[in-house]
Amino acid sequence: MMPSSHRMVFACATFGLAVAVSAPARAISLSSQDTFTATNGGWSIGGAGAQPTQVSGSGADGQSGYLTHFSDGSSSNGKWLMWNDQPQWLGNYTSAGVTGISLWANVTTGSAPASLRIAFTGPGGWFASAPQSASAGWSPFTYNLAAGNFSYVAGSGGSGTFADTLASVTRFEVLAGSGGVGYRASGNLVQAGVSTNTIQIDTISAVPEPAGIGLAAVAVAVIAWRASSRTRRS
Repeated sequence: MMPSSHRMVFACATFGLAVAVSAPARAISLSSQDTFTATNGGWSIGGAGAQPTQVSGSGADGQSGYLTHFSDGSSSNGKWLMWNDQPQWLGNYTSAGVTGISLWANVTTGSAPASLRIAFTGPGGWFASAPQSASAGWSPFTYNLAAGNFSYVAGSGGSGTFADTLASVTRFEVLAGSGGVGYRASGNLVQAGVSTNTIQIDTISAVPEPAGIGLAAVAVAVIAWRASSRTRRS
Protein backbone atom coordinates (compact mmCIF):
# COMPACT_ATOMS: atom_id res chain seq x y z
CA MET A 1 0.00 0.00 0.00
CA MET A 2 1.21 3.52 -0.84
CA PRO A 3 2.21 5.56 2.28
CA SER A 4 -0.29 8.29 3.19
CA SER A 5 2.23 11.06 2.45
CA HIS A 6 2.80 9.62 -1.02
CA ARG A 7 -0.95 9.27 -1.57
CA MET A 8 -1.38 12.95 -0.71
CA VAL A 9 1.35 14.01 -3.15
CA PHE A 10 -0.15 11.80 -5.85
CA ALA A 11 -3.63 13.20 -5.20
CA CYS A 12 -2.35 16.78 -5.40
CA ALA A 13 -0.49 16.03 -8.61
CA THR A 14 -3.59 14.38 -10.07
CA PHE A 15 -5.75 17.35 -9.06
CA GLY A 16 -3.24 19.74 -10.61
CA LEU A 17 -3.27 17.74 -13.83
CA ALA A 18 -7.08 17.77 -13.88
CA VAL A 19 -7.13 21.53 -13.44
CA ALA A 20 -4.55 21.96 -16.20
CA VAL A 21 -6.57 19.76 -18.56
CA SER A 22 -9.92 21.39 -17.79
CA ALA A 23 -8.67 24.98 -18.03
CA PRO A 24 -7.24 25.77 -21.50
CA ALA A 25 -3.95 27.67 -21.52
CA ARG A 26 -4.15 31.30 -22.57
CA ALA A 27 -0.80 32.02 -24.03
CA ILE A 28 -0.67 35.36 -25.80
CA SER A 29 3.00 36.32 -26.17
CA LEU A 30 5.33 38.29 -28.39
CA SER A 31 5.81 35.11 -30.44
CA SER A 32 2.08 34.74 -31.24
CA GLN A 33 1.76 34.71 -35.02
CA ASP A 34 -0.30 33.19 -37.83
CA THR A 35 1.50 32.83 -41.17
CA PHE A 36 -1.06 30.45 -42.76
CA THR A 37 1.56 28.20 -44.33
CA ALA A 38 -0.53 25.07 -43.72
CA THR A 39 -3.88 25.91 -42.05
CA ASN A 40 -6.29 28.80 -41.51
CA GLY A 41 -4.98 29.17 -37.95
CA GLY A 42 -8.39 28.62 -36.37
CA TRP A 43 -9.90 31.82 -37.83
CA SER A 44 -13.64 31.38 -38.13
CA ILE A 45 -16.95 33.13 -38.79
CA GLY A 46 -19.07 30.61 -36.87
CA GLY A 47 -22.44 29.50 -38.16
CA ALA A 48 -23.05 27.99 -41.58
CA GLY A 49 -21.21 30.47 -43.81
CA ALA A 50 -18.06 29.88 -45.84
CA GLN A 51 -15.03 29.88 -43.55
CA PRO A 52 -11.77 31.78 -44.13
CA THR A 53 -9.69 29.60 -46.45
CA GLN A 54 -5.96 28.88 -46.45
CA VAL A 55 -4.44 29.27 -49.91
CA SER A 56 -1.15 27.56 -50.79
CA GLY A 57 0.23 30.39 -52.88
CA SER A 58 2.91 33.01 -52.35
CA GLY A 59 1.75 35.47 -49.70
CA ALA A 60 2.90 38.92 -48.63
CA ASP A 61 5.74 37.50 -46.52
CA GLY A 62 7.20 35.53 -49.44
CA GLN A 63 6.25 32.22 -47.85
CA SER A 64 3.73 29.81 -49.28
CA GLY A 65 0.33 30.37 -47.73
CA TYR A 66 -2.14 33.11 -46.88
CA LEU A 67 -5.79 33.44 -45.89
CA THR A 68 -8.66 34.52 -48.13
CA HIS A 69 -12.16 35.42 -46.98
CA PHE A 70 -15.17 37.00 -48.67
CA SER A 71 -18.41 38.78 -47.94
CA ASP A 72 -21.24 38.81 -50.49
CA GLY A 73 -23.59 41.30 -48.89
CA SER A 74 -26.27 38.76 -47.96
CA SER A 75 -27.09 35.71 -45.84
CA SER A 76 -24.40 34.11 -43.70
CA ASN A 77 -21.49 35.86 -45.48
CA GLY A 78 -23.12 39.27 -45.68
CA LYS A 79 -20.49 41.00 -43.55
CA TRP A 80 -16.69 40.66 -43.69
CA LEU A 81 -15.36 39.48 -40.35
CA MET A 82 -13.41 36.61 -38.88
CA TRP A 83 -12.59 35.84 -35.26
CA ASN A 84 -10.13 33.68 -33.37
CA ASP A 85 -10.32 32.17 -29.90
CA GLN A 86 -7.30 29.88 -30.13
CA PRO A 87 -5.03 29.93 -27.02
CA GLN A 88 -2.17 31.87 -28.63
CA TRP A 89 -4.42 34.93 -29.06
CA LEU A 90 -6.03 34.87 -25.61
CA GLY A 91 -5.06 36.13 -22.20
CA ASN A 92 -3.24 39.12 -20.75
CA TYR A 93 -1.82 41.26 -23.53
CA THR A 94 -0.60 43.83 -21.03
CA SER A 95 1.54 41.52 -18.94
CA ALA A 96 2.83 39.79 -22.10
CA GLY A 97 4.15 43.12 -23.39
CA VAL A 98 1.99 42.96 -26.52
CA THR A 99 1.20 46.56 -27.47
CA GLY A 100 0.40 46.14 -31.15
CA ILE A 101 -0.97 43.82 -33.82
CA SER A 102 0.48 43.78 -37.32
CA LEU A 103 -0.89 42.10 -40.44
CA TRP A 104 -0.85 42.26 -44.23
CA ALA A 105 -4.03 42.71 -46.28
CA ASN A 106 -4.97 42.72 -49.96
CA VAL A 107 -8.44 43.61 -51.27
CA THR A 108 -8.94 41.50 -54.39
CA THR A 109 -12.63 42.10 -55.21
CA GLY A 110 -15.42 44.43 -54.22
CA SER A 111 -15.47 47.96 -52.90
CA ALA A 112 -12.11 49.55 -52.16
CA PRO A 113 -10.67 50.91 -50.07
CA ALA A 114 -12.11 48.70 -47.36
CA SER A 115 -12.19 49.92 -43.75
CA LEU A 116 -10.16 47.31 -41.90
CA ARG A 117 -10.32 47.06 -38.10
CA ILE A 118 -9.33 44.73 -35.29
CA ALA A 119 -11.38 44.13 -32.14
CA PHE A 120 -11.10 42.33 -28.81
CA THR A 121 -13.53 41.19 -26.15
CA GLY A 122 -13.01 40.35 -22.49
CA PRO A 123 -14.18 41.58 -19.07
CA GLY A 124 -14.41 45.15 -20.33
CA GLY A 125 -16.67 44.21 -23.26
CA TRP A 126 -15.91 44.56 -26.98
CA PHE A 127 -13.53 47.26 -28.21
CA ALA A 128 -12.84 48.02 -31.89
CA SER A 129 -9.92 49.94 -33.37
CA ALA A 130 -10.14 52.97 -35.60
CA PRO A 131 -10.38 51.81 -39.24
CA GLN A 132 -7.47 51.73 -41.66
CA SER A 133 -7.94 51.79 -45.44
CA ALA A 134 -7.06 48.58 -47.27
CA SER A 135 -6.86 48.55 -51.08
CA ALA A 136 -5.72 46.28 -53.91
CA GLY A 137 -2.18 44.98 -53.46
CA TRP A 138 -0.51 43.64 -50.34
CA SER A 139 -0.03 46.36 -47.73
CA PRO A 140 1.18 46.20 -44.11
CA PHE A 141 -1.00 47.41 -41.24
CA THR A 142 -0.12 47.97 -37.58
CA TYR A 143 -2.69 48.63 -34.85
CA ASN A 144 -1.33 50.21 -31.69
CA LEU A 145 -3.16 48.86 -28.65
CA ALA A 146 -3.35 52.20 -26.83
CA ALA A 147 -6.75 52.88 -25.25
CA GLY A 148 -7.18 56.05 -27.30
CA ASN A 149 -7.12 54.00 -30.51
CA PHE A 150 -10.07 51.81 -29.52
CA SER A 151 -13.76 52.49 -28.92
CA TYR A 152 -16.18 50.57 -26.73
CA VAL A 153 -18.89 48.79 -28.75
CA ALA A 154 -22.23 49.76 -27.20
CA GLY A 155 -24.30 46.93 -25.79
CA SER A 156 -21.43 44.45 -25.54
CA GLY A 157 -21.48 44.35 -21.72
CA GLY A 158 -18.51 44.31 -19.39
CA SER A 159 -17.02 47.19 -17.45
CA GLY A 160 -16.56 49.41 -20.51
CA THR A 161 -12.84 49.75 -19.73
CA PHE A 162 -10.35 48.79 -22.44
CA ALA A 163 -7.63 47.88 -19.91
CA ASP A 164 -9.94 45.24 -18.41
CA THR A 165 -10.45 43.59 -21.79
CA LEU A 166 -6.78 43.79 -22.77
CA ALA A 167 -5.81 42.10 -19.48
CA SER A 168 -7.98 39.04 -20.26
CA VAL A 169 -8.85 38.77 -23.95
CA THR A 170 -11.30 35.99 -24.78
CA ARG A 171 -11.74 36.62 -28.53
CA PHE A 172 -9.77 38.49 -31.21
CA GLU A 173 -11.51 39.64 -34.39
CA VAL A 174 -10.57 41.21 -37.71
CA LEU A 175 -13.42 42.98 -39.51
CA ALA A 176 -14.12 45.24 -42.46
CA GLY A 177 -17.07 47.36 -43.52
CA SER A 178 -18.00 50.97 -44.12
CA GLY A 179 -20.66 51.16 -41.42
CA GLY A 180 -20.35 51.81 -37.71
CA VAL A 181 -19.29 48.91 -35.52
CA GLY A 182 -22.20 47.17 -33.80
CA TYR A 183 -22.50 44.27 -31.36
CA ARG A 184 -24.38 41.08 -32.18
CA ALA A 185 -25.20 39.03 -29.09
CA SER A 186 -25.97 35.97 -31.21
CA GLY A 187 -22.47 34.64 -31.74
CA ASN A 188 -20.85 37.27 -29.47
CA LEU A 189 -19.20 39.23 -32.26
CA VAL A 190 -18.94 42.72 -33.70
CA GLN A 191 -19.61 43.76 -37.29
CA ALA A 192 -19.34 46.89 -39.38
CA GLY A 193 -22.20 46.88 -41.85
CA VAL A 194 -22.99 44.91 -44.98
CA SER A 195 -20.04 44.63 -47.37
CA THR A 196 -19.08 42.95 -50.63
CA ASN A 197 -15.39 42.13 -50.59
CA THR A 198 -12.78 39.47 -50.93
CA ILE A 199 -9.82 40.25 -48.70
CA GLN A 200 -6.60 38.27 -48.36
CA ILE A 201 -4.79 38.31 -45.00
CA ASP A 202 -1.24 37.22 -44.19
CA THR A 203 1.14 37.12 -41.21
CA ILE A 204 -0.91 38.32 -38.26
CA SER A 205 1.60 39.02 -35.46
CA ALA A 206 1.73 40.28 -31.90
CA VAL A 207 4.32 43.06 -31.65
CA PRO A 208 5.98 44.99 -28.79
CA GLU A 209 5.97 48.74 -28.29
CA PRO A 210 8.58 50.18 -30.69
CA ALA A 211 9.46 52.88 -28.15
CA GLY A 212 10.12 50.18 -25.59
CA ILE A 213 12.58 48.51 -27.93
CA GLY A 214 14.33 51.84 -28.42
CA LEU A 215 14.63 52.44 -24.67
CA ALA A 216 16.01 48.96 -24.15
CA ALA A 217 18.64 49.58 -26.83
CA VAL A 218 19.62 52.86 -25.17
CA ALA A 219 19.90 51.13 -21.79
CA VAL A 220 22.18 48.46 -23.24
CA ALA A 221 24.35 51.15 -24.87
CA VAL A 222 24.64 53.07 -21.57
CA ILE A 223 25.65 49.92 -19.68
CA ALA A 224 28.28 49.10 -22.33
CA TRP A 225 29.64 52.69 -22.23
CA ARG A 226 29.92 52.62 -18.43
CA ALA A 227 31.72 49.27 -18.53
CA SER A 228 34.12 50.62 -21.15
CA SER A 229 34.79 53.74 -19.06
CA ARG A 230 35.59 51.68 -15.97
CA THR A 231 37.99 49.54 -18.01
CA ARG A 232 39.84 52.60 -19.35
CA ARG A 233 40.17 54.13 -15.85
CA SER A 234 41.55 50.91 -14.41
